[in-house]
Amino acid sequence: MEYKSIYIKTFGCQMNDRDSEALLGLFLDRGYIIATNPQEARVIFVNTCSVRKHAEDRAISFLGTLKKLYNEKPPVIGVIGCMAKYQGRRLIEKMPHLSIICSPSRLYHLPEYVEKVKNFGVKIIDTDDTQREEAFYESSFLLDKDHAQVVISTGCSNYCSYCVVPYVRGNLRLRKPQKIIEEVKRFIERGVKKITLLGQNVNDYVYKEENIDFVQLLEKIASIKEIKEIDFITSHPKNTSPRLFKVMAEYPNIKKHLHLPFQSGSDRILKLMNRGYTQKDYLLLVEDFYKIVEGSLSTDVIVGFPTERKKDFLKTKEVLEKVKFKYAYIFKYSPRPNTEAAKLTDDIPNSEKERRHKILLNLQKNISSLI
Repeated sequence: MEYKSIYIKTFGCQMNDRDSEALLGLFLDRGYIIATNPQEARVIFVNTCSVRKHAEDRAISFLGTLKKLYNEKPPVIGVIGCMAKYQGRRLIEKMPHLSIICSPSRLYHLPEYVEKVKNFGVKIIDTDDTQREEAFYESSFLLDKDHAQVVISTGCSNYCSYCVVPYVRGNLRLRKPQKIIEEVKRFIERGVKKITLLGQNVNDYVYKEENIDFVQLLEKIASIKEIKEIDFITSHPKNTSPRLFKVMAEYPNIKKHLHLPFQSGSDRILKLMNRGYTQKDYLLLVEDFYKIVEGSLSTDVIVGFPTERKKDFLKTKEVLEKVKFKYAYIFKYSPRPNTEAAKLTDDIPNSEKERRHKILLNLQKNISSLI
């Protein structure tokens, strides 16, 4: 069995995918190889998501299966990502076969922590919330040789009432524009043709020291002629504007698709969600997008938010019918720890959430089949 072998299991969003990829690069630069399964690995990390309870349940189940590897020569097993941040020590108490708990902002230190576990048999819990080290992104390793994902910001300061992200990934932190562009150029030198810019809400990017916002950053990157395709996720409706649409239309290498979550079509529910816009605001934005970009849209939707009544649900259904999204991610509400919405009574029965979920899934399936 290879001593310096690593395996990472990733749950959740594309931000987690990129974090796992960058982390693999750190270990490969230190002489590790990638194991194809946990049984072959001497170091195992499970990169977790807490945005929805289902993602946490899947991660917990997988972590339980690793207990059988805890033998006379056990691997170093660590939990990283969002669930590590908010559960911390409780995870090790429940699962003694774990050795490392590490929050998203501290991933750069994991090679050092692994060595401490190997050499001294200690357990390490690091759930600090700090600015992530720029060196975390400096490895040239990519899982997809033609496509690179580039993080422009971490965390979020919007505090949508249902969302756990600010509590597990911290408030919004921006990378310097020059560092982002340098990373893009490093990937281009390796033959990468497609770039995806990542942020919890990319349009929150406003780097005040250099007076550069997301639209300007996008223009700078799209101006690099070697890039054949550039896209970005995710955009928040409250700070998305026709300025962005005009740049998307102007540059042929910017993908003519926008992911624009609306979450609910009810103004009352949107206010409870702290989304900062109304259904009318959203539909006017969509109208501008289709007029200027002539592209496609996708979205996120939550059904069964606390106090969501039939008329609120029908308003959400109405938006799906009007906008005709290319695709939509439709989720049943589940309370997340520390969020404002968790203080509300989860008063929609699961059977009703299931019913509404199925209605919207079937509606969107029919819409997608016609696009």
